[in-house]
Amino acid sequence: MEIVDLKPDNISKALCCEHNEGHWVGGVEERRKFLLWALAEGKIRGKIAVEGGERAGWIDYYPRPNGWVIIGCIVVDEKHKGRGVGRALVNACLEDCKGSKGVMVGATIWDHMPKEFFKKFGFTDIDEKSPVSIMAVKFGEEAPETKKEDEGKKYAPKLEPGRLVIDMFDIGECPTSYVTRELVKEAAKDFGDKIIIREYDRKDKAVAEKFGGLRGIFIDGESVSFGYPGEIEEIRETLRSKLEVGK
Repeated sequence: MEIVDLKPDNISKALCCEHNEGHWVGGVEERRKFLLWALAEGKIRGKIAVEGGERAGWIDYYPRPNGWVIIGCIVVDEKHKGRGVGRALVNACLEDCKGSKGVMVGATIWDHMPKEFFKKFGFTDIDEKSPVSIMAVKFGEEAPETKKEDEGKKYAPKLEPGRLVIDMFDIGECPTSYVTRELVKEAAKDFGDKIIIREYDRKDKAVAEKFGGLRGIFIDGESVSFGYPGEIEEIRETLRSKLEVGK
């Protein structure tokens, strides 16, 4: 097995959720464009595990202005699980980031990005009881900064009386986010002009300048989550309920 750097000519090996139907097709293409942009801007680094010319897994991570690095995602292909691919990828990431203050990751209690896996590399959890919490490996004495970089500080939603305003902020990193946005737009069609949708591409410098690191979906300024990626009927019901409350 060989571990290679993520580069523009091998990003096809760092795509996830590679379904060939529905909104997932657009989600994978959006991630492809994101990776090309992020590499060109120097905003991402990554490693790909390759065996026999075939991808075995990948990890991507993001250097931050504050000197810390944040792991975005790690994926090991199903047929390569249990063979040390994930361990090799995390070790390669940590070695690559030795010049930083340390590495952080949003780990979960679920199968994807599990806390127990990252503990094997010295990551410590600041909130064991949280379903998703920040874990970190320090390369110095400085404690990790867990505050989100100016997220939401510049966000003042423009509300419309009698209508729901949905603001969606994304950068194209994850196909599931794309699918969720598409499902929300599809569900909103049932309510005609009672719902206004505004999409903001965080790759746009003007958007980044105005809204900082804001991400996610907001309904009348309130952050909402529909799961990964969520069910359209549940999304419809959420929109219907919020319209009823607003009457």
